[in-house]
Amino acid sequence: MRQHSNAVTVVRALPSPARLGIIGAALAATYLLGVSAVFLTPPGSTTAAWWPAAGAAVLAVLFARRARWAVVILIFVIGVASNFSAGRPILVSVGFGVANASEAWIVGSLLSSGRPDPGLRTMRDVGRLLIAATLGALAIGALAALVVLVADGGDFVSTMAAVTASHASAVIVIVPTALASFGGPRSGRRSEQATQILVAAAVVGFVFSLSNSLPLAFLTLPVLSWAAFRFSYGFVVAELFFTALVASVLTSLGGGPFARAELFGTTVTDEMLQIFIVAQAGSVLFYGAGRLERERLARQVVAREQLLRGGLVGAQVGLLILEPRVFPEARIVLGNLAAAQLLGWPELEGIGEAGVATKMLDLTRPDPVIRILAKHFAGDGSAQAGETTTPTGRRVQFFLGTLGPDSDGAILTAQFVDITERHALEVANEKALLREQELVDQLRDLNRHKDDFVSSVSHELRTPITSMLGFAEELEDSVVDPTQSGYVQVILRNARRLADLVEDLLELGSMTSRMPVRDAALVDANAVVVECIVEQSTTARDRSIEVSTSLSAESPWVRSASHDLARIVSNLLSNAIKFSHAQGSVSVSTACEADEVRITITDRGPGIPPDDLERVFERFYRSPAEALRVIPGTGLGLPIVKSLVERHGGRLTLESDHVLGGTTVSVTFPTEPAPAVSPSAR
Repeated sequence: MRQHSNAVTVVRALPSPARLGIIGAALAATYLLGVSAVFLTPPGSTTAAWWPAAGAAVLAVLFARRARWAVVILIFVIGVASNFSAGRPILVSVGFGVANASEAWIVGSLLSSGRPDPGLRTMRDVGRLLIAATLGALAIGALAALVVLVADGGDFVSTMAAVTASHASAVIVIVPTALASFGGPRSGRRSEQATQILVAAAVVGFVFSLSNSLPLAFLTLPVLSWAAFRFSYGFVVAELFFTALVASVLTSLGGGPFARAELFGTTVTDEMLQIFIVAQAGSVLFYGAGRLERERLARQVVAREQLLRGGLVGAQVGLLILEPRVFPEARIVLGNLAAAQLLGWPELEGIGEAGVATKMLDLTRPDPVIRILAKHFAGDGSAQAGETTTPTGRRVQFFLGTLGPDSDGAILTAQFVDITERHALEVANEKALLREQELVDQLRDLNRHKDDFVSSVSHELRTPITSMLGFAEELEDSVVDPTQSGYVQVILRNARRLADLVEDLLELGSMTSRMPVRDAALVDANAVVVECIVEQSTTARDRSIEVSTSLSAESPWVRSASHDLARIVSNLLSNAIKFSHAQGSVSVSTACEADEVRITITDRGPGIPPDDLERVFERFYRSPAEALRVIPGTGLGLPIVKSLVERHGGRLTLESDHVLGGTTVSVTFPTEPAPAVSPSAR
């Protein structure tokens, strides 16, 4: 059975044959109750004292899931038949049939509008029922009064008042029996329930007895309120129904405080009885609905509290809630298993759960966490968050908060996050960084010592190499024997190679020290290019390499030490010749563009692989490519060129096609105005 099940929801869920059968039974009850009410109409009155058929008709409409219009039409037919069979004229019967059908449609539609399962579960639902019953009663009262006025010439106002009251009370008493939920919570025991039934029967019997005419109708309200506050809603609705039924029967027999009620000389027995029923039913229904809402909210609060408490107790984060007492004590309101394990406080386990008593915490106990909590209680703002190590050796991060910070009895909430592993990683990282820094410093020292060693050795080698070159050149001029002349050429060639290597090593040391440009002067770039081509002509001729030039017509002047510019051009030209294929060609060009001069050297060699283009400027790097690895070299040429170019404020670009072959290197320098007297290019 679904939650909030009542007669309406159960009938609507039934298969069509069963549902139609129940609707038919409700319509049959409508007919029988209508005929009975007409026969029981007081002598001289055109309307019945009570019309329970109205409640049965509304139930028939509520039981229908769809096509309520068909049920309303049947109610119209039944209304006509019941009034006509009881002896009323056909026109009056038709008018009353329209009125009954209109009331059933209004009340049923209002109770079902926008609600798949109508019921009495909240005070809002009771309010909706009272509004629907009132509107339906006013509608049938107006229509019935109009029929009586037209057909019999009766009084419109008195008829409307009587019909409205009888129908409103009938709907308010009967319809809740189908809208109230089955079962439901009840506080009273069965013995109390039996006692209440007996008391209710005695009070109603006494108030409406034939021997009582005292105005004691109010006595029934406390008894019914007792039921509303102690028993299920269905029990309250049933007791309301039987109270209204007994009160109506006994009043019709002349008993109770309303039997002889008059107003301005007019008997208002029926009207007063119906007003009593409506007022009593409305009050008790509101009481019962209010109690249901209160109990439902209480269950929700308990469920949410249990959920929250269960979430807190079972959380992976350590949670602790403390309430301050007289220093140095604080009451542990809640503590979870994670906090007990992190802090090493086994007394926290289970605190805050049902049936587990709270405990006191000594704030003077020697514990780093307790010292932090005590500082927080003392108003130390620095203890709001931080890290500490617990007696269990765990590193925890804590966050402290206060509920009601303006109160001396503020509740302290504490969260503890285990960061032992993270802390260990941080310590390890710090040690690794320190070790890495030490290694970097050591490498930097080693690099400096290496540069100092290279520079020192290079300087020491320069002097003997210069002497070797000098004497070898003297021998070259004096030796005439071809064999000896060949030996001298070998000595010169290797001595010059060794001298170039020493110069590269010295330049490598100056690259590391970032020395400024030495002895800068205006240099004719064209003249330097021509001199470098002449110097490399022997090597080019030995490999059958043709070197072509295309120099700018306008002599470009660059501020540089002539030796530096010559080293740049010589290194690039030497590389171009060295990496060109035998019988190949190399082109050298200069061009002036705006305030810059560009020197471009292009060869037709094997080219540089794309992966090596960025690395060729690294010191001592040699390409692993087969075509390039077999060519001798130190890997210092291009790094030295790049350093020299940048030192002179220039730019270097390198383009190479490893598929088709060929490499182009361009260096660009800012130009200077030509001097009045041209200095030597060397």
